[in-house]
Amino acid sequence: MNTSTESTAQIIRLAEEEFKSRSLWQDALIYLWRDRLTMLAIVILVFLTLLSLFGPPLAQHFFDLDPNRTSVLDKYALPGEKDYLLGADQLGRDQFVRLMIGGRVSLSIAYAASILSITIGVALGIIAGYYGGVIDDLFVWLITTLTSIPSMFLLLIAASIWSPSPPVLIIILALLSWVETARLVRGQVFSLRERDFVMVAYSVGTPPWRIMTTHLIPNLLPIVIVNLAITSGSLILAESGLSFLGLGVQPPTSSWGNMLTNSRTYFAKGVHLVMWPGILISLSVMCFYLVGDGLRDALDPRTLRGQTVTGSGTISAKA
Repeated sequence: MNTSTESTAQIIRLAEEEFKSRSLWQDALIYLWRDRLTMLAIVILVFLTLLSLFGPPLAQHFFDLDPNRTSVLDKYALPGEKDYLLGADQLGRDQFVRLMIGGRVSLSIAYAASILSITIGVALGIIAGYYGGVIDDLFVWLITTLTSIPSMFLLLIAASIWSPSPPVLIIILALLSWVETARLVRGQVFSLRERDFVMVAYSVGTPPWRIMTTHLIPNLLPIVIVNLAITSGSLILAESGLSFLGLGVQPPTSSWGNMLTNSRTYFAKGVHLVMWPGILISLSVMCFYLVGDGLRDALDPRTLRGQTVTGSGTISAKA
């Protein structure tokens, strides 16, 4: 009995030492590796990104699949017919290659706009949270004003004024989607600026910009990374919504959004023209949200990566 108790205590001590020796990022990687659903979502997103990036040139050079080649005889060809993997559209163009090109546009807009949006939100949130006072009051007024107006309404106004090419659409989406990130960062900075390591840095005369970049931003990375994944999924939906209203990326440039919108007219003749863009939009958005949810759990410092600390300080595995 004593031998069993000593072995259990030794295992607990080893688990404590191993756990304390790991950093937050190491714990996060271990947690993500064990989270099969999040890993599956990451694999799908990586696959879609690589396929959209390298698929079109490979298809044109090695398989002679031209996305702009039309064939009247092949209109509305079903998936698998006449060497069309995912069928052909109303002009006889290969749907598979067009989906890869559309994915390049849609995912590029999502990635670029979300990164730009996060950058703006982090910068404004840090400045408002760190300085406070009048600067914070102006920030709160701006946030309140923007949130009081429906974002889709602002998107419609901006898209109707400027030509909605991909670069312009990236800027419009980024300028209208930074609010939530800035609000989260501001609240986190309010807490961080009262910590001892920030107060010590301030007391020894460290410049504000150095405190922000050295002490605040590294501690904001978990919340920023999570919000980046969620924002990317939301922006794909926003681009699809604008395309549905005719204010998104315009043909002949293809995106998943305008492919889905344009195929509504031919739904009775080619249901696959509606199905595949819709599936890819839904799948990518769901994967972004799943990755964001998994990252939120993995980067939460209060979560002990599948372990629970008892009141006496020992660590026991969760059931």
